[in-house]
Amino acid sequence: MKKRFLVLLFFIILTMSLYAVLSHEGEEEKYDLDQSDIFPISQLTAIGYGSLLLGIIIIIIVLFQNSAAESLKKVLYCTIAVITLLVTVYLVVTTIYLNSISIEKGPVHWHADFKIWVCDKEIKIAEPKGLSNRQGTDLVHAHDDDRIHIEGVILDKKSASLGAFFHANGGYISDDEIRVPTNTGLIAVHVGDTCNEKPAKLYVFVNGNSISSPQSYIISPYEKVPPGDRIKIIFTEKTMDEINPNIS
Repeated sequence: MKKRFLVLLFFIILTMSLYAVLSHEGEEEKYDLDQSDIFPISQLTAIGYGSLLLGIIIIIIVLFQNSAAESLKKVLYCTIAVITLLVTVYLVVTTIYLNSISIEKGPVHWHADFKIWVCDKEIKIAEPKGLSNRQGTDLVHAHDDDRIHIEGVILDKKSASLGAFFHANGGYISDDEIRVPTNTGLIAVHVGDTCNEKPAKLYVFVNGNSISSPQSYIISPYEKVPPGDRIKIIFTEKTMDEINPNIS
């Protein structure tokens, strides 16, 4: 029995590895924020299907417990055990596999505070919708708290980047452009656009220091802020010398 289980475990891991490799061939480079394409189905989907099947079987048992033959009852109870075992094994195997291929060899919980100003006006990312209470994905998000949350397994450093955070929210950031989804619509500005009737530029400060290629910046691996990053994003007509990166 033990040998059969090990063989099954090896086969599942091998299948997932081949699936991951084949599914990424020919794709353009992108932020891997939900990891949904690594496995045939997500862990949440596996739990959902398993719960649905268990619910159906339990209802059948309750409705027909008096009239069903003992042999049928045994089959139904065995089916419940098999479904529970399969879902449990799938969750364990996928979790072990994700942790084994992750950069940090396990889940992380990092934070960075951020502020965005466009032409002297503070900009807020669109508030969360629905029951998720998050702006972004499970891995990269905010909670309407001006704080970037990196929570989960990181397979690619880019998933913990400033660019990934904007992408997760339907926005974009680069050296010369920023797009921010807000409650009133998308705010998009580009170097050369005007603030106070003067050509403006985009500045990004991390812990008071100006950085370039902000989309590639990987937030520091800290749970508390500080020492976690404090990020200031400012689109303004003012010069560097006129800007105070420590605007609160």
